[in-house]
Amino acid sequence: MKKYLLLVEDEKIWEKFKEIINKDINTEILELIKKKVNLNGRGEKK
Repeated sequence: MKKYLLLVEDEKIWEKFKEIINKDINTEILELIKKKVNLNGRGEKK
């Protein structure tokens, strides 16, 4: 397993994100990445 560091420059957006997530931060970010990768069902950009 590789580990990555996430740098968020906009603290206001980061605080809002932390307030609205339902799971832990890692799980939420991973779900966002999976959604982005599967945009067209094949992982291709529009």
